[in-house]
Amino acid sequence: MKPEELQLLQRFFPEAAVAMVGEIYGQRRFKLHFKRPRSSKLGDFRPPRAKNGICTITLNLDLNPYQMLITYIHEVAHYDVYQQFGLRFVQPHGTEWQNRFTTLLLPFLTESVFPKDVLQALQNHLKHIKASSTADQNLQRVLHQYDKNAENLVTVEQLPEGARFTLKNGLVFRKGEKQRTRYKCHCETNGRTYFVAALAEVQKT
Repeated sequence: MKPEELQLLQRFFPEAAVAMVGEIYGQRRFKLHFKRPRSSKLGDFRPPRAKNGICTITLNLDLNPYQMLITYIHEVAHYDVYQQFGLRFVQPHGTEWQNRFTTLLLPFLTESVFPKDVLQALQNHLKHIKASSTADQNLQRVLHQYDKNAENLVTVEQLPEGARFTLKNGLVFRKGEKQRTRYKCHCETNGRTYFVAALAEVQKT
């Protein structure tokens, strides 16, 4: 890898994982971009728009190193499934993707890469893989502990009903009742109703 590419990976990924992350990247042909935070997703995989084009993987640049690595492997698994099956129909997070995600992640499952609590949560996650790591609330609770400024943030589920909070995008809400894994919240900024994830990190208002 070029020195500048290596420095970029060292900035975003766990130090012990950088070499393997770079190896995965070097063995494939896709563009890797780090994007400003998006509330709807942590990253994504995009097939090429034109014939013989290059696939793209994007990752939110505000992710902590462990969430970044998990999301990277998640999207690379999509890339590999696309390379194998092309546009033939397979479920986005079906058996093909689950098997590839597990295979790619296994070499990283060591205490040199992940803290013990994250490692244990990941091992449990692989027993019942969900479409997104964010859907595994136990895993997300552990990962949130390693977010930047975690001590200044709370999750929506930690707030009492009726509490006011602000999302990272600046919108101000009042917490409502729980609907499965989300809370029905009134947005005081625009008057609309949103269903906010229980583990969304917010600031008390």
